[in-house]
Amino acid sequence: MKKTTKNSNLRIIGLYLFVFLLAVGVVVKIVKVQQFDELINTASQPRFFTVEAPRGNILADDGSLLAISMPLYKIYLDLSVISKVLFDKHIVEMSEGLSDLFADKSAEEYEQFLRLAKKSRKNKYVLLKLKVTHNELKVLQSLPVFKLGQNRGGLIAEQRPHREVPFGLLAQRTVGVLRDVNPVGIEVAFNQVLSGVDGQHLKRKIAQGAWVPQDSEGNSLPKAGRDILTTINIDMQDVAEKSLEQTLIKENADWGCVIMMEVKTGEVKVIANLRKDTSDRVSEYFNYAIAQHDAPGSTFKLASIIAGLEDGKFTVNDSVNLQKGRTKYYDRVMRDSPHNFKNVTIKKAFIISSNVGISKIINDNYKKNPTEYIDRIYKMGLSTPLNLELPFPDDGLRMPIPNKRGWSGVTLPWMSTGYEMALTPLHMLTFYNAIANNGKMMNPIFTKAIMMGGNIIEEKSPVVVNPSICSESTIKEILPLLVGVVEEGTATNIRTDKYKIAGKTGTTVLNYASRKEVDFYKKYQASFAGFFPADNPKYSCIVVINNPKNGLVYGGKVAAPIFKELADKVYALDMDIHNPIISTDAFTNLPIVKQGKTFDANQILTELNISTQNTESNWMVSQTSKSEVKLMARKIEEDLQRGKMPNLKGMNLKDAVYLLETYGLNVSVEGSGSVVSQSIKKGVKFKKGNLIKLELA
Repeated sequence: MKKTTKNSNLRIIGLYLFVFLLAVGVVVKIVKVQQFDELINTASQPRFFTVEAPRGNILADDGSLLAISMPLYKIYLDLSVISKVLFDKHIVEMSEGLSDLFADKSAEEYEQFLRLAKKSRKNKYVLLKLKVTHNELKVLQSLPVFKLGQNRGGLIAEQRPHREVPFGLLAQRTVGVLRDVNPVGIEVAFNQVLSGVDGQHLKRKIAQGAWVPQDSEGNSLPKAGRDILTTINIDMQDVAEKSLEQTLIKENADWGCVIMMEVKTGEVKVIANLRKDTSDRVSEYFNYAIAQHDAPGSTFKLASIIAGLEDGKFTVNDSVNLQKGRTKYYDRVMRDSPHNFKNVTIKKAFIISSNVGISKIINDNYKKNPTEYIDRIYKMGLSTPLNLELPFPDDGLRMPIPNKRGWSGVTLPWMSTGYEMALTPLHMLTFYNAIANNGKMMNPIFTKAIMMGGNIIEEKSPVVVNPSICSESTIKEILPLLVGVVEEGTATNIRTDKYKIAGKTGTTVLNYASRKEVDFYKKYQASFAGFFPADNPKYSCIVVINNPKNGLVYGGKVAAPIFKELADKVYALDMDIHNPIISTDAFTNLPIVKQGKTFDANQILTELNISTQNTESNWMVSQTSKSEVKLMARKIEEDLQRGKMPNLKGMNLKDAVYLLETYGLNVSVEGSGSVVSQSIKKGVKFKKGNLIKLELA
């Protein structure tokens, strides 16, 4: 009996234990289900995604695009939505279309890729291409099956912003780049203006991780950024960079820069910065023009002459003894380039760039009170920081102060010739530009306006740094000296009969303080600063070449030729520089107009008062009769859109390269000027990635 009772108790306990464990299991199961449901619900909760605003464009002074945000697309394929019948029927056409469009795989390879993707059950969304242009997307959307849309054709396009620079490396450091490390140029300086305002769009996550857009009152469209119209002239910039590159390689120099300003406004038309490595590869590494502080050398002698004239210490016709190019200050020897001059005028001493002559007239007149000289330099504005739009600080002229640390008995004579100090090329040019502008010093500016939708919404005005760096009488006195440098002095190699150039050469020994007498140890910097036309200045320009090592080191021989090449180009292009055009009565025959841009031809013919029969096409060929010039359409862009090569003869390099690269072609160039021959003939079909060789003359 007891045994029976004991067994019954055990059974009851076992039953309770079973029920308890079952209950625990049920509870655990419920909790897990709740957690899973919660995870599902959380994962499927809609959330807002940022819709990035299109970034504003950066434009050259004529409206040409220097930087533009172009949409690129990431392309996926969802082949599961395409029926097997439809897929098998059009697989060959789809493959051929992809091969023709991207030219990276054969049609057979694309067919194999599509069949494998169709069979795959692991990955519903197959990546087709990472960077597809808008034009390529339009072609994709026209192909068989894909044209049926995402739900039936399986083509999914994810838009991604992309910054394009149509002119490549042209003015790269000034146009700039926006990045996490070392952002530079206009891109960062005007980031707020260019950025616009991002929008947002509600999306919900569905099966297999896809996010589907949802309607919501919280959705907002992005507001595009505004455009920046710069002062940079593409044609001038192109000439400067090519000439600078050739000089760096020819003279085996380390780096160089070229800056050109419009005299009246301070608009920077050219700013080129190039560095050469040991393999003769040239790149835009650093903005030397606005951030490199070096001793200016002999280009600073102009400031010394002006100081003495303004303070009444001498006239340019006073005499100075050059001592055959050698004098001594305490234990330091001042030397000239070899000559046998003794007594000459101060004008002559400046024209031949005599260190001895300039140092003597400054030291003799200011050694008892060097602060007077320093104060005069300050009054000219050379020490006034420039308010630059680019992200570089400008602290003006760096130089020692009399009776302070760093000042000695030789400081003043060496300072008078451009040593014992540091100044950027841009600041030196600002000074020369003021001379050209009748004494008014303009702040250099890089932008002309902020634009939206092609309309100016904020226009930049010229800014005056110093209304008068010196008297008008002094300006009139020094202009013949600057012209004399080119006409009979250290830069006669750039003299031209077409127009007059005013300027000053500079040849700086950068490591002069080492006092090594052997030329082998010397490191030079060659420069030329000036303006043109000298009788009515329109542009000022400075060229600096650092450490030329192939024998030529003088500013007149190394830097001045770049100035001349750029000035010649500008003089030929800028009609405002020239005297008024003669009337059409003087023409016995109408001119022959070469094929090229319709706008350019119209502009010239209008200036000449010649009757024209026009065309709406951007490109033209001409036909000249006795009474008029007829401009007829050239279907350049139309041919390119059809995948056929147009006739490029007569086009300039900038236009030809821009158009060809826009349509996916690679371009190589020989010569300079306009196109005279092309490797892919007119009417021949081309594919993206094809190489076309252009010969220019």
